[in-house]
Amino acid sequence: MENQSNEAEKLNEKGTNCQLTPKVEQQDNLEKHPKQDFQVERLAFFSDAVFAIAITLLIVDFKVPNVTVNSTYQEVLRQLFDLKFHFLAILFSFAVLASYWYNHHFLFKYIHNYNSKIIIANMFVLLPIIFFPFTTTFWAENLVNLRSSVENPDIYVLGFSLFFLNNFFAASAVLFFYWFAIVKYKELSFEIPMQKRIKFISNALFKVTFFGILSVVTFITNNMTFIALTMMIIFILRKVYIKKIATKLAER
Repeated sequence: MENQSNEAEKLNEKGTNCQLTPKVEQQDNLEKHPKQDFQVERLAFFSDAVFAIAITLLIVDFKVPNVTVNSTYQEVLRQLFDLKFHFLAILFSFAVLASYWYNHHFLFKYIHNYNSKIIIANMFVLLPIIFFPFTTTFWAENLVNLRSSVENPDIYVLGFSLFFLNNFFAASAVLFFYWFAIVKYKELSFEIPMQKRIKFISNALFKVTFFGILSVVTFITNNMTFIALTMMIIFILRKVYIKKIATKLAER
């Protein structure tokens, strides 16, 4: 009789477990929204589109040479050569925009969930990106003026100031987004390996420091020698101090 009662209790426990198991699985499934992964990818795709449009618009304001039936080969070639500073500006802007996109893409490799604050932080990343076509064109025009005239040095240095300031806000926004998505709301992302974390923070800090200091310097003085010297000093500080600071921040 005791054996029969024990077997009956075991059967009842199995039956209870069988009834509870679907509920537990259902609760686990409810923890993750069925469209969660798609929504994270959608946020990344939207950001990619903004970066792509900004890069494309870099070339829109650059005017092609005026070619007529009376134009000579030398005249057209000279007009193309006059655009060298424009091409220099667009190549540099393309490089920095590509680096910001790569950093943004790197972070989304580890982000698996989101909230409203993550969306807002991501929009702050995109805000300075859309200004690059304007600041790049303005910077290119001031490069031309730097070569042709020095009557108003404060004006042509203003092009440098705005471009550096644009980069400062872009780099700061990427670093802020890292802190928001990876540090403050770390439950929304996977763990980033320490070496990759240090490298990311080091590069981000360098950009913030480099463009931030140059923004201030170019607003204070129009001495190009002093500006170039400041650049060299920042590059030296990168190897000495910035990596050490990045290592400490990554370990937190």
